[in-house]
Order: sequence, then C-alpha cells, then structure tokens
Amino acid sequence: MDEVKIMLSEELSGTSLQSLSENIPGGMFTCRFDRELTLMQMNQGFLSMLGYSRQDITELFHDSFWNMIDPRDRTETLREVHRQMKISDSKELEYRILCRDGRSMWVLDKGRLIRDENGDAYFCCVLVDVTTSKELEEKLRMLLERQQVIIEQATDIIFEWDFLADTLEFSSNWEKKFGKLPNTRNVSLYLEHAPYIYSGDQAAFAAMMERIRRGARSEETEVRIMDVEENYRWCRICMTDLFDESGRAVRAIGTIMDIDAEKRRAESLMERAQRDGLTGLYNKIACREHIEAGLEQLAPEQKAALMVIDLDNFKNINDTMGHLFGDALLSEISHTLQKQFRSIDVVGRVGGDEFLVFLSQIPSGALAEKKAEQILKAIGGMAVGELTNMDLSCSVGIAVYPGCGKTYQELFQAADQALYQAKKQGKRQFCMSSPETALNGMPAAGESAVNARIDSNEIQETVGPRLVEYVFHILYKTHDMEAAVNSILEAVGRQYDVSRVYIFEDEEDGSCCNNTFEWCGEGVEPQIGNLQNISYVEDISGYHGNFNEQGVFYCRDISELEESQYRILNQQGIKSVLQCAIYDNGQYKGFVGFDECRMNRYWTQEQVNGLIFISEILSTFLTKWRAQEKAVSSARAMEKILDRLSAWVYVIDPETFSLLYINRKTRELVQGVQTGMACHEAFFYKDSPCAFCPVIECREGMPCSGRQIYNPYLNVWTSVDVTHLEWNGKDSVLVTCFDITELKNKLDSLEK
Repeated sequence: MDEVKIMLSEELSGTSLQSLSENIPGGMFTCRFDRELTLMQMNQGFLSMLGYSRQDITELFHDSFWNMIDPRDRTETLREVHRQMKISDSKELEYRILCRDGRSMWVLDKGRLIRDENGDAYFCCVLVDVTTSKELEEKLRMLLERQQVIIEQATDIIFEWDFLADTLEFSSNWEKKFGKLPNTRNVSLYLEHAPYIYSGDQAAFAAMMERIRRGARSEETEVRIMDVEENYRWCRICMTDLFDESGRAVRAIGTIMDIDAEKRRAESLMERAQRDGLTGLYNKIACREHIEAGLEQLAPEQKAALMVIDLDNFKNINDTMGHLFGDALLSEISHTLQKQFRSIDVVGRVGGDEFLVFLSQIPSGALAEKKAEQILKAIGGMAVGELTNMDLSCSVGIAVYPGCGKTYQELFQAADQALYQAKKQGKRQFCMSSPETALNGMPAAGESAVNARIDSNEIQETVGPRLVEYVFHILYKTHDMEAAVNSILEAVGRQYDVSRVYIFEDEEDGSCCNNTFEWCGEGVEPQIGNLQNISYVEDISGYHGNFNEQGVFYCRDISELEESQYRILNQQGIKSVLQCAIYDNGQYKGFVGFDECRMNRYWTQEQVNGLIFISEILSTFLTKWRAQEKAVSSARAMEKILDRLSAWVYVIDPETFSLLYINRKTRELVQGVQTGMACHEAFFYKDSPCAFCPVIECREGMPCSGRQIYNPYLNVWTSVDVTHLEWNGKDSVLVTCFDITELKNKLDSLEK
C-alpha cells in the first residue's frame, strides 16, 4: 500500500511540475554542460517562443543548444558562462538566439548548474524574450524619421589627444590644408612652442590645452596656423574632454575650423565702420576710442596734445562752388593733413569741416605749436585760387596733456575753447589752451566752436546707417554666429558709448533666462557669470510687463522699478537701462540690453529707433541660428549613432532610386558608394531596378519586413526592412539591412 501511495505521489508531482513548466512565461530547458550544450528537455513555451517543433530542434540543430545561439554571440556567451561558473553555480546573461522565422531574438537566460548522482553536469534554465528592451537599433531607426538635415563638415579637421599616451591623431584633411603633420608624440612638451601656431597665439593655445588636460569639459580659442603656402590662417579650435568610469579625463576630441575669411572680413568691416566715408580718416567715435587708448599708454611724465582744426568760412565755398566741389576739397585737405603727422598720431574728421588730431608722446607743447603753424601754412597754401576767389584757411585749438586735462573729454573741451578763442581773435591762427583762455571768452554752456554740443552721448546721424549696415553684413555673411554676435555687441557698445551690451535668452519652457552674450566697456565689471538661470517668478517677477507694445523697455532711473527688479539691476551697478525684446513667431524669447552705469542717461528717439532696429536684426539671426544649431546638433548625434550601428542603413528616393543618405557601415561594405548613385547601380551593378526590389513593393503599399536578399557581388545575405519616411520634405524610403550570411550558410548546410 505504501509503495502505491509513493507511486501516485510521484506521478502527481510529475504532472504538476509538467503543467507548471508548460504555463510559465518564457521557455524552460535543460542541457548538458558539454561542448554542444546538448539539449535534454524543453517545455512547450521554449518551442513556441522560438517557433520550432521538437522535430525541428533535432533536424536543424542536432539537439545542440550551442548551434541555436546566434553565431555573433557564441564566443562571448561561452566566455561569460565560464566566468560566472567560477563565482557560483548560477548564471544570468543575455544573447541572441536563432528563431524559426530567420530573425534573432534577444533572450535573458537565468539558470543553475546541477550535477546528477553520476557527477554529470547539466544546466536548468529559463529563457525570457527581452528583444523589445534590446532593440535600440530599431528605436534609433525610428528617430531618423524626425531628422530633416544631416550635415557633414568635411572642411573641419578632427583630432584626438590621448592624455595617457600623450599623443595626437589628426584627420587626413590636416595635410591638405596645413601640410606636414605636427608633432604627435610627447605633445605636452611642445605646446608652448608649437611651430605651426603663430607666435603671438601660442600662449593662448597652450593655456587652452592645459585647461583641457586638467579636466575642463570644453574649451575653445582662436589662433593663426601656418598653411602649406606658409601663410597664417585664422582657425577656431574647439575641444571636449572624455572621461573614464572614475571621472578622470583620459582624452580629448577637438575640431579645427578655418575662419580666416570670416575673421578678415569682420576686421575689414570693423575698419570701415571706424572710417569717415568721404575722407578715409577716422570718424568721431573711432577718434575718441583711439585717443583714449593712447592716453592709457602714456607714462605720468610723458606729454601729448589734442588739436581741434576748423576750416574758416568753408560754408561759403560750399554754397558758391557746390557740394561736389566741397567734398573734393575736403578729401584733398584730409590728405594734406595726414601728411603732416606720424603714423602713431590719430587724425580724424569729427564734423562737416572739422578735424581732430592727437599727438602722442611729444617732448613739450612747443611741438604742438610748431605742427599747428605747419597746418595753417599747408592748408593756406592749397591751390584753390584758380577755382574760387575765396581764400582757404583754418583755425586751430590746442590742449596739452596733462596740464589741460587727463581725459579725452577734458582735453577736447580745452582744445575746443582754445579754438573758439582763435576764431574770436580773427581766424587764420592757432591758440593754446590755458587758464586765461578758459575764463576769457569761454563759449556758453552746451556750445562749442565746431557747432556741436560737447556731449558724450551724441551720435552723428550717419553712425546709425553705417552701424546697421555693418551689423547686417557681418550676420549675413558669417559662418561663426557666436563670434559675429560678440563683434557686433562690441561695435554697438563703442558706437553708442554705453557701459554694457548683452543678450539674454529664455530657456525652452520660458521659466527663466540666461545671459548668453556680453560686451563691457572699460572699467565695467562683467556680469555674464552671475546672470544664469534667472527665474521670471522668483528673481524678476513681472519683468515681461516692462516691455511696451513695440517690445521696448526704457528706464532712465532704475530706482523707479519694482523692488525685486531694482535689486538685481542695482547689484550690477546699473543706473539706466534700455532693452529690446527678442521675439520668435510672436513669442517672447529674451532681450537685447544696453546698460549705463555712469549716470541716469537720456536716450533720443533716434538712438532708441536705431538700437531697436539693430536688436531686431540680431534677434532674427540669433533665433534662426539657435534653431539651426539645435537641429544640426541633433542630426550630428543621430548620424554618429547611425554610423555605429551594425546594420546597413540608407535612404532612397522611391521615384529615381537614388541614394539620399548612407551610413558608415554601408560605405565600408560597398567601396565607392556615394549619395546620388542609384541603389541598383551601387549595390548590384545594374542599369535598372532589380526585379525583387523591396523599394518598389514599399512604394506600391506592399509590406516589406524581414525580406531575405542575396547579393552575389558582395557575397552577403541580408534581412531587409523597408519603411516610408519624410526626408527633406519629400516622401522617401528607409532601408535597414542585417547580415544573416552565417545563419543562412548554416541552414543551407543543415538542409543538405
């Protein structure tokens, strides 16, 4: 009786276990721990999951689980099993297994090694389908549908610095542009004396490389590099650090971009912006800038002189002979003036018939008097008597540094008062500034001998159009928006004589803004580092309400603002502010700002209009650049991912069968393949589409997934997936091919 109970119990136990094994998710199997991983048992879930019958397993794989593993994963899987067995008798690993329908399925294999009473080892395992979580390639392929532009910067030079080996590797286009490769071994020893870098730029280059070596995430600088013709070309070098698992910087990737044309064009435009269009002399703003720079370089014991020159009765010549004659005469006078001075002196035209000269580093005021006499003689001796019965003469006012003043404004006022005195005494003469001339016959407040108010805020009417033209041209032509914007902010700041010019851009969600560009005048402390992640709710509540319907916010006295706004502006030393909103498709995206830190400043409507116009131009190009930058960055990242896929990926025009995009795997397999070639020409050397072409079937609406195609020229079997996508606004076809050659050959061998 007891034996019967035992037999019934064993039978019941076996039935229950069998039922349990057939109903758990996934598949169960046991196999020997031998070379072939010989299969002993498998449940129905195992067979259903992979699509085989028990007979298929025997006929196709000879009951060998080893043969069922994807050939690509066999070696690594076996190595991992042995590694785990050294630690315990349990294993857990992922690999691909061949299915009946020809695809490979990713599985999670969790098992335990068991030994029977004879000491033979076998595995008891559970397989779970994890294909969905492993199909990163498929997800990345779907992401491609969202990409409209893929840009390859073939002209950029790419290089890599291995910190541990201290070596550099450059892409091949270095030699095309710069000739012989620089030293690529013991790089650190050569940084400060890199012969291919212009000597004046070597320190900046070495400093950037040192910051990168110490772990700075990204750095960039502009240097001049000698090309194959031994000319120096401006280049922008950008570098990014790569870190190991411990967070240590181990190498850096960099690009070298040729910006020589843009750099020289910007310098040319800047030079043009500083010159008077008629005479070629420095204009009023440039004169002041160069004179202030010259004053800063003077030692305490050195002297200098500022001369204001005004033509006598020039208006009568203009009215009598006409403006064309007057302009020609002004041009000739400018040429005559320039010949009287050294190259280090500043000569400019500051009004219709008014000129300014700065004599730097002179021994005494006597030299300025001598120069003034030469000017009177040179201009008085010009041959205009044959053309007009009026004599040509001028008057000169002189102020000597440091006795008459130490700043540009002080010297200009003193020289202007001396000029006024010379005019009052009968013209055709010069007058030196002194305490007597300052008190006797001084012009009324706000007047000057050159018929213009002495006002640091005054902007000539001609400055606006020239500056707007400069801004537009540099933005329209530039390939480096960041450098262009910085250059423009500096030009605007100097032309309008403001303390600070800057741009704030909103975050994507509009909750806060960041100071992204900034130019500061002399003595003004930069704020860009302190003005990041400024919250519109917590930091500057209600700030959007400051802008009027034209998108302008002007505040002459910031103390009139709401407390939180006043506090954040006052911390920056601001007294007056003018800001112009940035809009993108009607939505507020930030603002361009102009700060005055010296006084409560009045802005004329003409100045406001000019700054609004410049801000609108900046806004238009900036928003377009940000959108393009985002798209390009996303496209580059996607292209890098696609290039790393083990699949062959390409995009085809279904009407012409021409290749629109090819990933790196495809280019490596098919030598000479290029975009624009027809797919049948590139892959099968045919003049017309293939009869089995999946693109035709996809175009006609037929399902095309998992199609197996053999290419006799490449000797490759592929599993092909084809799907529609929009490429640059046009309906196109995405083709993804997976190599199944080994599997196909194995199956063919088994069938034989």
